[in-house]
Amino acid sequence: MTADPAQVAPQPTPALVPATAPDAVTTPAPVTQALPQARPEADLQPEPAVADVTADIDQDEVECVAKVVVHEAGNQPHRGQLAVAQVIRARVKSGRFADSACGVVRQRGQFFNVDAYNPPRNNGRWSTAVDIAIRTLSGKDEDVAPGALFFHSAGSSMPKRVRVAQIADHIFYR
Repeated sequence: MTADPAQVAPQPTPALVPATAPDAVTTPAPVTQALPQARPEADLQPEPAVADVTADIDQDEVECVAKVVVHEAGNQPHRGQLAVAQVIRARVKSGRFADSACGVVRQRGQFFNVDAYNPPRNNGRWSTAVDIAIRTLSGKDEDVAPGALFFHSAGSSMPKRVRVAQIADHIFYR
């Protein structure tokens, strides 16, 4: 038989009891470790903000590299995207190709028409590609396929080139 809710006496609200009794309060132990020495004021300069790093990079160059990263490697892991961007930078530095990232990607027969390609820019894929482009053009990050000047999908080959690395679905050559 169940009790009628109207006949059940209300239960008192439990009192809030501190987790420790007042006599259990302890004083923290004194600090015995030495505090670090103050650094000279010159060492306290903040790291450059991203805006400071990107101020020296042409935004058209960033866009050219980011478009290639999205188009050629947007479905690849971060390391593969980074390697594609680094191929563009290596070509610029090599003296064998154009002397700018946009010049490299616009060279006939090398990439696709970056000027006609307009990928969506409101997603993480584009944001990642822009970040990779900025870091690559500013010389950040260790080369993931050192010396690579060419790449293609893993299904084909370049028998006259020296293979440098395979990252996911791309093979990189010099």
